[in-house]
Amino acid sequence: MPRVSSKHKYTVQVFELFKDKGLLLNMEQIAQSLGLTKKTLYNNFSSKHELIATVLDYFYSELDKKIQASNQKSVNAIEAFFDVSVVISNEISKLGALLLKDLSLYPSCPDIFNFTDRQNYYSKLLRENLCRGISEGLYRDNLDMDYSALFYASAIELFYKWDGGFRFLENTSEYHRALVVHHLYSVVNDKGRALLENYL
Repeated sequence: MPRVSSKHKYTVQVFELFKDKGLLLNMEQIAQSLGLTKKTLYNNFSSKHELIATVLDYFYSELDKKIQASNQKSVNAIEAFFDVSVVISNEISKLGALLLKDLSLYPSCPDIFNFTDRQNYYSKLLRENLCRGISEGLYRDNLDMDYSALFYASAIELFYKWDGGFRFLENTSEYHRALVVHHLYSVVNDKGRALLENYL
């Protein structure tokens, strides 16, 4: 088995700590919680900002693996979109209200709704799915991808972004599925509509 680096091990531990305690901990408190000296923590992460960015990179890397595995199992673009939406909803909900709130409020925090390449992560996934659906003859070939991507990504962000009360967080799966159904009905052609209705 490949050897796991100390930095990776600490990243996973800090991720779990952040889910439990949020982002208000300082570097000394984080080190103590991990049973490390502050020097050891700083040897691996130059600042708290780098630590948070590394944790988010880890979250997205793991999310991407699950999405790719889901995509490979799906038999068509419609099934893939349903399956990926469930993966995303489940994984973001596992972050918990405290961490999601802190990510929204923390100064200069990397935006959880943007992937490391700075292209909106959800827009990227949607575009890939639209291309697949068009190539499979299930989606209309005259789609405005920019509009579709903007609409979908904006709605996803609304569900999970802190607004002082997380009005959507308790029912994210329900809202997310409703959005998926609405989106798919807006992009399928007649062949795709018949297939979509088999999934509903």
